[in-house]
Amino acid sequence: MDHRAYWVWLQHAFGAGSRRPWEISKWFEGGVREFYKGGARLWNSLSYITEGQAVALFDFTLAQARAQLEHAEKIGWTVLTPECEKYPEPLRHISDPPAVLYVKGSLPDLDRYPAIAIAGARKATAESIDAARKIGYQLACGSVTVVGGGAAGIDAAALDGAIQSYGRVVSILPVDLSSSYVSQNARLRREILEKGGALLSEYFSQSRPGYSTFQERNRLITGMSRGVVLIQAAEKSGTMIYARHALEQNRDVFVYPGPEDSPEYSGSRALLLDGAKAVTCGEEVLEEYDRRYAMETSGLFSRPDTDFEGGLDRETERERELVFCDPGDGEELGPEAEKVLTALGGETLTISQLEERTGMGAGALLSLLTELELEGRVESASGKRYRRV
Repeated sequence: MDHRAYWVWLQHAFGAGSRRPWEISKWFEGGVREFYKGGARLWNSLSYITEGQAVALFDFTLAQARAQLEHAEKIGWTVLTPECEKYPEPLRHISDPPAVLYVKGSLPDLDRYPAIAIAGARKATAESIDAARKIGYQLACGSVTVVGGGAAGIDAAALDGAIQSYGRVVSILPVDLSSSYVSQNARLRREILEKGGALLSEYFSQSRPGYSTFQERNRLITGMSRGVVLIQAAEKSGTMIYARHALEQNRDVFVYPGPEDSPEYSGSRALLLDGAKAVTCGEEVLEEYDRRYAMETSGLFSRPDTDFEGGLDRETERERELVFCDPGDGEELGPEAEKVLTALGGETLTISQLEERTGMGAGALLSLLTELELEGRVESASGKRYRRV
């Protein structure tokens, strides 16, 4: 019996992002297998299992979990659970380790090649794009695994810089590995795989981002990494979520300071005032770890011996510009997103009010609002209300 099926079964019941499967594996002497063998009588007796979760544990069978596992492997995905040797070690030390990870490509050895995450704005300035590419390139040249989300803007630029150095790259997605989201970056994802990197997801079936999937994904990006470099964080932006996760997980926070007084960098300046370290290039990140871990790592963080300008593939740079376009700049909003923005108008509305005005369900609205919030088009207000930015 493949024990990974028990983890697939648990994740299906509790959902991606839940810490409960990890806790169950620690609370029961026989781990997740013993919990399964306890059956409905046990599950219904536990105060931390809701009625809905108990039903989900019963309705989704172990046979279905095995079938899901077998299907994932049949289409070329590697399936990792906390009992697997290749499960990323840093994720074992966050408060909510994923029960199941799906991997396409080659996941680097993070003990040998420690990871640094790079994250930032989707609607990025030209200076920010250049900085992200340079830092991604230099970190990868320095034997660091570069981790990012793969969205348009800073994410794409940083990963693109890293793969141009033929370095180690991991892109963690808020959707499943078969999803076409974000369509502009399909070429980038292909190139990551072609050059020996990996795509990673917590989702078996999630074709579009849902409510909370970005935050669930973001905790993995910071959780896999020793530190995160934030580029172009506005005061109220999805980029600031990375800083919160990093601090909660005791990860280092580096910030590219950007132009003085630029509103696009207001959040970046706030993070610097709170103690984040300012960096303008990848070498400054590497130097920080050289000083801190020189004896411990014996050169894990090596210094790059190739400069940024000399290493980039200039022949394809014109083509690469398409990767960096934000969906809001290079592509029309979908009709449902337009409907939500039109319904908001200049008001601050609750989900119930938006349901009445759009005719859409709460789940669909929450998913769209999360995406619009991360794109900087919508912001949340007190009382679970939303307004246009």
